[in-house]
Amino acid sequence: MDIPEFEEIFKQININFWLIGIPFDETRIKLRYFIFLFLIITTALEEAAFFFSNISAENLLELTQLAPCICIGWLSFLKISFITSNRQRIFDLTNCLKQLYTEMLIDAKKREVARRDFIFLKFLVKYFFILNLILISVYNFSTLIFIFYRYYTEEVIVYSLPYAVLVPFSTDAFHTWLFVYIHSISAGFICVLYFTTVDALYYTLTSHICAQFVLLSDEVKDLDQNTCQCLGEIVKKHQYILNLSEDLEVIFSAPNLFNVLVGSIEICALGFNLTMGQWAQLPGVILFLVSILIQILMISVFGENLIRESRKVGDAAFICKWYDMDKMAKKIILLLMLRSHKSQKLTAYKFSVISYQSFTKIISTSWSYFTILRTVYTPPVINNE
Repeated sequence: MDIPEFEEIFKQININFWLIGIPFDETRIKLRYFIFLFLIITTALEEAAFFFSNISAENLLELTQLAPCICIGWLSFLKISFITSNRQRIFDLTNCLKQLYTEMLIDAKKREVARRDFIFLKFLVKYFFILNLILISVYNFSTLIFIFYRYYTEEVIVYSLPYAVLVPFSTDAFHTWLFVYIHSISAGFICVLYFTTVDALYYTLTSHICAQFVLLSDEVKDLDQNTCQCLGEIVKKHQYILNLSEDLEVIFSAPNLFNVLVGSIEICALGFNLTMGQWAQLPGVILFLVSILIQILMISVFGENLIRESRKVGDAAFICKWYDMDKMAKKIILLLMLRSHKSQKLTAYKFSVISYQSFTKIISTSWSYFTILRTVYTPPVINNE
């Protein structure tokens, strides 16, 4: 399979940005953007109202069941807000990477070096969207299946909702239930649209910058006394890619911080429900927990890739035949090695570096929260006794 075109990789992300209401290379925000934000904020407030209205030691298990949905709603809102504020920087970075990608396609050797990574990226983004669309569809429409099943077995209609919300009117009547149901599932789809788009954009931009570091390392590794005159252009290109990676850090530092903070709470709440909840809830809890863990792991993987590939430029400079070059070329090689020793990294707003270590730290923090919950929680049966 040949390497995909740049537009082919970005196709779904472009479509999602248009759906959200912030089309690529357009400065004006569309009206649907504000409508979508209104839907997701109102639903998040309704969930939060239900949560705070039921706070008590006896309802701790029920509240931790609601926490992941509330967290994802607010996480999606915060992430898309920061992406919107940095949209011009995203558009500029994308255009720069597109230009580098076009230059790479001209060189057959570079195409072959990067082909495997970009084919993987294309399929990752495609099936990432498909998987999350299937999951949210199952979650949203399973409520209708339960309603029909109960009517078929008991001949009783119970108007239940996919999300626990507190609204200022009763949802026992069909018309009010239908209004809240449509409002809730719409917010659910918008929520998934937001966080999948932001995460896919993160995967794509990080992969492109990592690929440029890989291509630069391959170019530096082949240097010798006959090609050392290219060192000036290589240093300029290296500095250019470093600047692009700094732009990437500015774009995603806040979303990464929210991923780290909210991810710990979600894992803690889901782990608590997994150990203390009812057996009937296990499939949904396990599915939810696995999806959260995979999402945080993927963010850590791409962060680790950027650290590793940026360091490899210095390793490639050491491997090349620098010992046959003149004195000036050797100094440039040394400076390249020294600069590459300080690896490029993505951070959670400078609080922590996004890497494998951050993933283990999130798991450790979640475990600490989990043990505290287990300590303070007393099952209602024990209270009655």
